[in-house]
Amino acid sequence: MKQHDFIQMRQKSWDVFAEAVKEPHKLHEYDIDLPHAFRQLTHDLAVAKSRLYSPALISRLNDLLLQGQQCLYKPGNRIWAPFWQFVKYDFPAHLLLIRPYVIWAHILFYGFALITFTATMIEPDFVRNVMPNAQVTQLEQMYDPASRIDENTGNFRNERDSDSDFLMFGFYIKNNISIAFQCFVGGFLLGFGTLYYLLFNAIFFGAVSAHIVNVGFSSTFFSFVITHGSFELTAIVLSAAAGGVVGMHVIRPGALSRAAALKRAGKITFPIIFGAFLMLVVAAFIEAFWSSSTTLPNAVKYTVGAICWVWILIYIFPRGSRDTKVLP
Repeated sequence: MKQHDFIQMRQKSWDVFAEAVKEPHKLHEYDIDLPHAFRQLTHDLAVAKSRLYSPALISRLNDLLLQGQQCLYKPGNRIWAPFWQFVKYDFPAHLLLIRPYVIWAHILFYGFALITFTATMIEPDFVRNVMPNAQVTQLEQMYDPASRIDENTGNFRNERDSDSDFLMFGFYIKNNISIAFQCFVGGFLLGFGTLYYLLFNAIFFGAVSAHIVNVGFSSTFFSFVITHGSFELTAIVLSAAAGGVVGMHVIRPGALSRAAALKRAGKITFPIIFGAFLMLVVAAFIEAFWSSSTTLPNAVKYTVGAICWVWILIYIFPRGSRDTKVLP
């Protein structure tokens, strides 16, 4: 879609929004749902940036968003306004732009994880094709319920101290970010690197999960991973989706040079990578301070984990339509 057609299609909505935010005390007089209009305007800005529309149009939409921000956020919360705007509007808007990539990344990851899970359940030794024997043994020891019992007292071992929790928090962030980074930068290798790292982690996750079930340690494993896994696995899949966008722009730059196509891909994917980073920080925090707890009942962990998964799915698949001409 050309810029002129885009402006004609959206001009009326922008004008209504501009009039409404000029007089926030009279919002009730306008036929407008301001939060919804703000989300739509955020999406329009993302589209304009991805298509490399004129700086004047992008500047105008930015100004409208700033005016809307002042209406939506109280003065005392202005310091956090850019952050909440990103979390509530910018990140979902960019996910909407690349929805087909997000869907396919999920299908590939969980599809291959399920296939590997089934194969390992049928043939337990299959896990040794994914990891060496020493790592399998270490995995079993980690999730063996008996390892959580103090041999002298017969009670659960004490929780880690706070210093150890913070140490593990840093370790989890480093580990998770390295995986997500590999999934994203693999897109520069015509997308094949992204596909490799996404499927490798899917196969690894499926084999590990099935092996833990086979040895009878499922209660300790799934109660541990269910909550932080909603953020961690989703962030990895979204990083792969962003890598797919980069790969497609390398393969099919269209009328643009490859350098210009990569610049365009960067404008689309950078907010997604930043959002995935935030999700990985949340995942690492949960993993270090919540998932590892031996005092919380499994029922509580499963309940909170289920809520997190439902919320994540609603969040990453926002309502709205995507113009199919935005991406290759």
